[in-house]
Parts: sequence; C-alpha cells; structure tokens
Amino acid sequence: MSRRPAELSDRLDALARAVELGERRADPALLAPARELLSRAAARRRFSPERAVVALAGGTGSGKSTLFNALSEAALAPTGVRRPTTSRSRAAIWPPAESASGSEAGPLLDWLEVRDRHGVGGGGPVEHRLDGLVLIDLPDFDSTAAAHRVEAERMTGVVDLLVWVLDPQKYADAAVHQRYLRPLAAFREVMLVVLNQADRLEPAALDACRRDLAHLLADDGLAGVPVLATSATRGDGLPQLRAALADRVRSRSVAMARLQADTDAAVAALEPLCASGTGGRGAERENQRSEGNLVRALSVAAGAGPVADAAGRSYRMRATAQVGWPLTRWLSRFRADPLRRLHLDAASSGLTSRPVATTGQRAQVSNALRELVTERTRGLAPAWQSSTSAVLETRQNALPAELDTAVRNAELSPAERPGWWTAVRAVQFLFLLVAVAGLLWLAVLAGFAYLQLPGPSYHVGRAPLPTLLLIGGVVAGLLTSVLARPFVNVGAARRRSRARRSLEAGVREVARREVLTPLAAELDSAARFCAALAGARR
Repeated sequence: MSRRPAELSDRLDALARAVELGERRADPALLAPARELLSRAAARRRFSPERAVVALAGGTGSGKSTLFNALSEAALAPTGVRRPTTSRSRAAIWPPAESASGSEAGPLLDWLEVRDRHGVGGGGPVEHRLDGLVLIDLPDFDSTAAAHRVEAERMTGVVDLLVWVLDPQKYADAAVHQRYLRPLAAFREVMLVVLNQADRLEPAALDACRRDLAHLLADDGLAGVPVLATSATRGDGLPQLRAALADRVRSRSVAMARLQADTDAAVAALEPLCASGTGGRGAERENQRSEGNLVRALSVAAGAGPVADAAGRSYRMRATAQVGWPLTRWLSRFRADPLRRLHLDAASSGLTSRPVATTGQRAQVSNALRELVTERTRGLAPAWQSSTSAVLETRQNALPAELDTAVRNAELSPAERPGWWTAVRAVQFLFLLVAVAGLLWLAVLAGFAYLQLPGPSYHVGRAPLPTLLLIGGVVAGLLTSVLARPFVNVGAARRRSRARRSLEAGVREVARREVLTPLAAELDSAARFCAALAGARR
C-alpha cells in the first residue's frame, strides 16, 4: 500500500539530505537522477497534485492513438497503421469532479511542456468516470524521427501512470522488452499494460497471448502489472480499461505513487554508495594500532627524539653551570646551549631548526596515513574511501608547519631552577670561601717570611691550618661536583623523558586536529549519508 503524502515528504527530505552529503564525494552522474527527482517532485506537488497524468506509450502500429481517441470519445489524434502519426504529445483533459479542488490543468501541462490540449466531457457511470484525468498520447517509441523518441522518453519520466500499449504482432518482440519495458521494472506500481487490437485474435488465442505476455512481463521484473485486452476499434475491453483508470484517478494518489516509485529508483541507484564497515573489537584494535603508528611516524618526522636529547643535554649544561666547581664552571659559557642551537630556547622566536624530516621519514608518515585510511574506511564504498583520502592528502600538506609549532610549544626547558641547585651552589661557594681564606692566609705568611718576621701560624696536628683550608676547600669543591654529577644525570634523564612526553603530546594533538578529526568527520558524513538513505527507503 502506498504511503501518505506526508510520509513521501519525509522520504524526499531524507533523500535531499543524502544528496547534500554526497556532493563532492560521489560521482555527479550518480547523484544527478536523485537531484532531478527532487526538483521534479517539488514541481509535481506544486502543480495540480490532485490530478492524474496518464500517458499512453507504445510502438508504431499498436493502435495507441486510436485507443486515445476511443477513451476521449473524440477524434483528437490522427491515426495510421504503417507510419508514426503522433509527432508530439497531446493531452485530453477531463474536468475535475465537484468534490475535488478543481485546479486548472494549464500550469501542470505548461510544466509538462504539452502544448496540444483538448478538453473532453465527463459523465457516464461512476465507476467509469475519469474526472480530473489528464490523458496524454505520446509519440511512438520506435519512431524513425529521433525527436519523437526523445519526447516519448522524456514524458515517461514525468507522468504519473504509464499505460503501455502492445499489439498481438509485436508484444513478444525482444527489443521492446529489453529496451523499453525491462528498464521500467522499478515503476511497475504505476504501470498498466494493454494488449490492443484484441479483435484480431480468437478468444483462445487471445487468452494464450495474455498469459504469454504476463510471463514475459514477469521476466522483465514487471510481475503483477495488470494486463488488459482491448480493441480500440470495436470497443472490447474499454470499460475495463476505463474502470482501471477511474480507480486510479479516484484514489487521488497516482502522482504520489509515481513519486514513491521514483524515490525507490533513486534510492536504489545510490545504494552502492552505502556500505557498512567491518566493526567489532578486532577493528577497534586495528584502529588503535594504526593511530599509534601514525603518531610514532609523526614524532620521528618532527624530530622528537633529537629534540628531547637536546633538552636533556641543555639541562645537564645548565646544571653543571650551577653545581660545578666555581673555578671551572665558566668554561661552559664557551659551549652553545643545545636548545638554543635549535632555536627552541625561551629567547628564540619564529621557525625552529629542528632536524628536517628525511625522505624515508616522510614516506613513513605517508604509509601510516594510508594504513589509517585503509583501516578506518574498510568496507565503505569507493567514493567515501576516495573522498577520505583526498581530505587527508590536503591536510598532509599542513603537517610540517603544525609539527614545527607543536615542537616550539612543547615544555622543553622550564624557567624555574630545582631547589637542590641552589643548595649545592651555596655549599660550593662556602668551600670556595674556605679555599680562598686558606690561600690569603698563606699569602700573608709568605709576606711575613719575606720580611723575615715571625707570622701567625696555627697547625692541626703537624699540618698548617692555612694549607688545610686551601687544600680542603679545593678538594671539597671538586668532590661536591663529582657527587652532584649522578644527580645531574638523573635530572637530565628526567628532563629528556618529560620533554619527550610533551613533544609526543603535541604531536598527538596535531594528529588529532589535522588527521583524526577530519577523518572522523568524513566517516560521520558517510554514516549520516547511509542513515539518510535508510530514511528515504520505503
């Protein structure tokens, strides 16, 4: 049973969302029929939706125009046997019933581009009344004039109900079924088939022809399409055909039924764009693995390892300058800070001098991106796989600059100094004062000895106290430097580890912002496309 118009509106809205999501992703030729349907549906629902537009279609000699005149009860169309006589579409218009809205058919026929129009009378038994019908006689499908064939094919795409007229001689013609009827399988709900010129057959032969035609239609995918036998010249079967048309007209849903069938066809055409991914825990593990591979490849390309090593060496240099022996720590001033050489210290600005990614490292990033796309889009239609790859290829060009920014913003060398540096520095200064005091004392004693005057002299055991102060201060300072070295190494290792974590966090953020988020957005578009397509199904 056909859905109500409101439900058709929901289907068309869902189809419109699917088309919008498919833009720039799917082949425009694949989206074109759905886009054309949406435009046509909007127009058809605007122009006299309560009227039923029925077209008589068929080949040369089928008696289509004669049948048109018989239904119209007027000689509106020229008739012939051997040559096509219908060169353009013409319409017979029945007035609407008093209970109908009674809108004029003019705007509808203008939209259909049918210029040849004829009004016909109503009346007759209620079951045969065609109030509100617009009956169109189409040019022959097999006409020798290409313009006739184009016009016939155009009209079959816009009318509400298609009545295909066949004759006993050509009803089984393979060309008719393969070229014309079989492609219309999606519209079997809005089709009737008429075996015209039934007066040429005996009753038994006519029954055999109808059964054979029904089998052929079933092979064409048109099983269930009503098959009526008529004779336009003698009037056989015309009451049954009128009743079938009247039933469709009275239902006031022929136009909606055609749009339903068109929507089914449009959805079926877009189905190849919607495929489900593999899913499951295994897929989740593969996704995590491919994400980890990408972050590692980006970290290598960003030079995270060498930069972290530089942070550790910078810490060691700064620590040595603070806790080393005061008389030798000045030598560190002649060595450049590793972070400063990379333009990564606090005083530097602009681009860094981090190691440039090698060709092999860039290839690893590209491989990791392809692996990630392959894992995430597994099972999706090629159109979505291609669009996802295209999005990431565009983003890949921005990765070097983003990685450079991430390296610069990483926590490589904190401004504050560890407290134990200050304590060791104070101890080193105290030992230096002791050594200087001993040295000055010895200098004073040397002056007294030069003047051959007795000077003050103190001993600890047999060792002179000034000598003990000088030697003790120097040895204690050197020993303190040696004892502080393991702590400096531990601090440098921690600083390297923290810098590496900070760098990896920055790289992970770049991967999330420049790769994973666009990838997720594209996959979400694919999921919403499939959801919209599901909403457009019947």
